[in-house]
Amino acid sequence: ALKERGLKVTVVEMLPQILPAMLDLDMANIVKEILEQKGLSILTEKRVEEILGEDKATGVIAGEEQLNADILLSAFGVRANTKLASEANIELGETRAIKTNARMETNIKDIFAAGDCAEVPNLITHKPSCSQLGTIAVRQGKVAGTNAGGGYSLFQGVLGSAVTKLFDTEVGSTGLTVNAAKKARIETVTGTINSKTRADYYPGAKPIKIKLVVEKESHHLIGAQIIGGEEVTQRINAISFAIQKHMTISELAKADTAYAPPLSETWEPIILAAEIVLRKLQ
Repeated sequence: ALKERGLKVTVVEMLPQILPAMLDLDMANIVKEILEQKGLSILTEKRVEEILGEDKATGVIAGEEQLNADILLSAFGVRANTKLASEANIELGETRAIKTNARMETNIKDIFAAGDCAEVPNLITHKPSCSQLGTIAVRQGKVAGTNAGGGYSLFQGVLGSAVTKLFDTEVGSTGLTVNAAKKARIETVTGTINSKTRADYYPGAKPIKIKLVVEKESHHLIGAQIIGGEEVTQRINAISFAIQKHMTISELAKADTAYAPPLSETWEPIILAAEIVLRKLQ
């Protein structure tokens, strides 16, 4: 938004890549290149060491380099606000968010938690997680509200499905990245494909890149990352459904998909990515 208003924009990222919660390094570098082509300056592996200025911020020191600025936006991450819960002796979990059961109930009967402060299990690793997304918060709130009102509802867990749009590029992910899988000691095989959102010869066809992440032994689909000009959200949603139904990569490769030149390629790119994984597993 700032760039489109004519401002010179520099992004300083402490980690080796942008969008680390959504993408692996190879996919993140593609997004980084797209943003740089749009005129953004992106500095990775640079820690903001000091904010300069007296009455207002005039710049930062990052990686021993001074970056002067008229506007400074601080986005150093989000932490669960558990002050009220701690004062009420409500138990916190491994992520330091509020520990809940499947009914979104805390350790104190009839006290519920939902949203960015609540800890819930990851559907793949089954370990506690705190995915601070609006889509997750509203589902948790529905479960907590139902139970608080005397009904019965369960929250099964999260995949952390997310999408965003940067200029004219859509970026989405669901499940585990390869990096997240490694941290959970899950061995993976991946398949990546470059394709188009419509028949290649049809006007308006836009590029799309899909990466699938598969658990090596069970062949279950456990994650996906997509970068494209359009139709990213619904593909992420479809893959999320597949992961939740414990679909194997061979089942995905045989899925029945639709085709019409103005709307899609003959071969759905997800299917082609699945076939690449299958060849690696053979």
